[in-house]
Formats: sequence, C-alpha cells, structure tokens
Amino acid sequence: MDLKDLDRLVEKYAHEGFQQIRVKAGDLEIEVQRPSAPVKPVSSEPTAPTSKLTTIKSPMVGVVHLADELTVGQPVAAGQELAQIESMKLFNPLKSPVAGTVAAILVTDNAAVEYDQPLIELRKDR
Repeated sequence: MDLKDLDRLVEKYAHEGFQQIRVKAGDLEIEVQRPSAPVKPVSSEPTAPTSKLTTIKSPMVGVVHLADELTVGQPVAAGQELAQIESMKLFNPLKSPVAGTVAAILVTDNAAVEYDQPLIELRKDR
C-alpha cells in the first residue's frame, strides 16, 4: 500500500463520518484519528474583551495532556507549563507566553489535536 492509497482510504472514510480508521497491511499498521470537538467550559465570570485574550494553539499534531492543576480562573505565570503535546512518543511542553488567568480550556485532556488548533485562552494581566 502506498501513500496515495492511504490518503484515498482516509478521505473516503472521513466523508462517511468515521472518526477513526486503522489500516493493517502486512507488518505495517497505521491508525488515523480525527480530533474530538473542542469543549468550551461554561464560566460564571464575564467574558473578557477579545483584545486581552491570548489563544494558545497546538504547535504540532499529537495528543494533548493538560497539566493536572489547570482550571478555568487559575492564575498562570509567563513560562508556566500548561500542557504537553505527545507526538511520536515524545512529550513537548506547552508553556504560557504571558502572565494571566486561564479564561477557557478548549480541549479535553488526552484529546487528539491538530496543528494550530486552539487549546487554551488566557486573559492577560496588565
């Protein structure tokens, strides 16, 4: 099976609405999974103006592992690790670019994520 055949197969099943496909051909086994729908938690706090929000996006395709203590409303420091993206059995840290407060967590823990997918929104401190 070559890459073109795999692409056609994945595209066909994606159009059918399947979320996951596993292909085995001899010793080669490939699994493709679509990311789960983002989950936006309901917050009792009023929404901050969008100009003060920083959206942290996934730098790569992989599985997101949120920090255990990460919750909406939690203050975070610049450089604080918020999550890790597991890709090819490597864990890549995802750090806060700014000091602020977690405004929204847009994914669930252990969810498959795509490149540039929004993961976390932070409300910047002044």
